[in-house]
Amino acid sequence: MHFHGPIIRPQTDADSLFIEVTAGCSHNACTFCNFYKDTPFMVAPLSQIEEDLKEAKREWPNAKSIWASGGDPFVLSTEKQIAVWDLMKKYYPDARISTYATISDFKQKSVEDIKNIKAHGLDEIMIGIETGDDDVLSFVNKGYTAQDILDAGKKMDEAGITYRMIYLGGLAGKGNLVESAKKSAEIFNQIHPYYMMLTNVSVLPGTKLYDQMQAGEWTEATEKERIEEIRTLIAELKIPITINSGTSTSSVRFEVTLPQEKEQILSALDKTIDQFDEQTEAELARWRHSMRAV
Repeated sequence: MHFHGPIIRPQTDADSLFIEVTAGCSHNACTFCNFYKDTPFMVAPLSQIEEDLKEAKREWPNAKSIWASGGDPFVLSTEKQIAVWDLMKKYYPDARISTYATISDFKQKSVEDIKNIKAHGLDEIMIGIETGDDDVLSFVNKGYTAQDILDAGKKMDEAGITYRMIYLGGLAGKGNLVESAKKSAEIFNQIHPYYMMLTNVSVLPGTKLYDQMQAGEWTEATEKERIEEIRTLIAELKIPITINSGTSTSSVRFEVTLPQEKEQILSALDKTIDQFDEQTEAELARWRHSMRAV
C-alpha cells in the first residue's frame, strides 16, 4: 500500500479501508495547522490506486467502507474523480466511499458535477468548515468566506450528496467565542450536514497561530470559555444533526442528536459550567498545553 506523509481521517472512519488518492493539502496555509507542512501536495496516479486496490482486495476482500485518503481528494477535477470512484467500485462495488473536501473545492464544482461524482460512487464528504464566522475565517486564513460555505452547502443539498462537517472551537480567541458561535450557527442553520465533529484548537509550535499568540496578537481562550462556546453553538442550532465531541482535543465528550437530545445536553453543559472552578481550569489548561510537546 502506498502512503506519502501523515494520514488523517475522521474517527468515524477508523474501520474503513484506506486508499491514498492525494497526499498533503492543496491549501496548506491555515494558521493553526502544521500537519502537512512537510508534505507537498500530490495526486496519486490511477496506476498506484489500482495497485493498492488489488492488494487490498487480497487482504480485505469484504471491506464495507473505503476512506479515500489525503487532505483534499475532492479538489480533483470531476473527470479525475469519476475515474477514481469508478476504479474503487470496480473492486468494491458494494463499499461506501467517503473522503475529505474543503469549502474552496466547491467553487469549481457545479451541482451537475457533484451529481455525477455521486453517481460514480462517492457517497459522503467530510468538510473541515471549522467556523462560520467571517472574521475568524479571515484571521486563520481558511481561504473562503461564510458565503462560500452557504454556496457549497446549497450545491451539496441540491445534488443530494451526504456530508459531514468539523467545527474547530476556540479559534476566535479569548472573549470572542460565544459571539463567534452564534455567527457560525446562523450559517450552519442554512445548510444540511447530518453530522458535526466538535474539536477544539490546541495551539502548536511551528504554526503561525502559535507565533501570533507569542507576539500578543491573539489570546488563547480559557477552558471554561470553550465549553460556553459549545453550549452556545448547540443552543443556537435549529437543524437536525448529530454532534460528536469525542475527539482528542475536547474537554467534554458526548454524542447527541438534535433536536431530540438538545435540552438534555444543554442541561449537562450548564451543570459543567456552573461547577467550573479555578482548579478545573488549571487542570484542563495543563492538559491542553501538554499537547504542544507531542
